[in-house]
Amino acid sequence: MSQNPTEFFSLDASTTVTLYELAECCGLSAAELDELVDYNALVPLTSAPERAFSAQWVVPLRKAAKMRVDFDLDVFTVAILLGQLIQIELLERQVQSLQALVPANVRQA
Repeated sequence: MSQNPTEFFSLDASTTVTLYELAECCGLSAAELDELVDYNALVPLTSAPERAFSAQWVVPLRKAAKMRVDFDLDVFTVAILLGQLIQIELLERQVQSLQALVPANVRQA
């Protein structure tokens, strides 16, 4: 039995991925990702011809791609959805930061 080598990479802001790596990770085509860039929903770190993206896009794009399939969404709707998913993630981080400031004896379950 032959196994394909699997590549792993970190998903932090310092890691970059190419357009084709991002397409492979997220289940969207390179053309669909280009369309998201055209809608300004996806921002590359470098411009064409070889676009590179922060690896932080992988998780929200995977969620958006899954929702696209589940709800039969077009790419424009995915662009709107992607913006909302990122906003939700930012708000969740803010809530966690604020909760960390509350003393343990004051926190509610």
